[in-house]
Amino acid sequence: MTTLLTIAAVYALFVIGWILYLAIMSIARVKDDLHWFAKMNAYCIVLPIGYVVDMVMNLIICAVMLRIPRDWLLTGTLKRAQRMEPSGSWRETFAAWMCAHLLNQFDPKGNHC
Repeated sequence: MTTLLTIAAVYALFVIGWILYLAIMSIARVKDDLHWFAKMNAYCIVLPIGYVVDMVMNLIICAVMLRIPRDWLLTGTLKRAQRMEPSGSWRETFAAWMCAHLLNQFDPKGNHC
C-alpha cells in the first residue's frame, strides 16, 4: 500500500511540475504584454514554486537514471543525458522522449532541451 501511495505522490508531483512548466512557458510567451499585477504574481509566486518543484523532480529523475545530480534543474539533466550518453542507451532515449513529448512542444522557442 505504501508503495502505491509513493508512486501516486511522485506522479502527482510530476503532473504539478508539468502544469507549472506550461504556466511558465505561457508567461514567457506574453511577458512583455502582461499587466504589472499579473507579472508580479508570475515572478513572485509561479516562478519560485516552479523552480523548487523542478529541483525536486530533477533529484527524482537522477535517482531513476542512477546519476548524481550535476544540474539544479531537470532540463540540464535531460540535456546532459542526450549529449553524454551513448546513442540508443535507455537514459538517452528517456531524456529525448521527455524533451520531445513534454517540453519542446510548449517552449516558445521550440527547443527547450
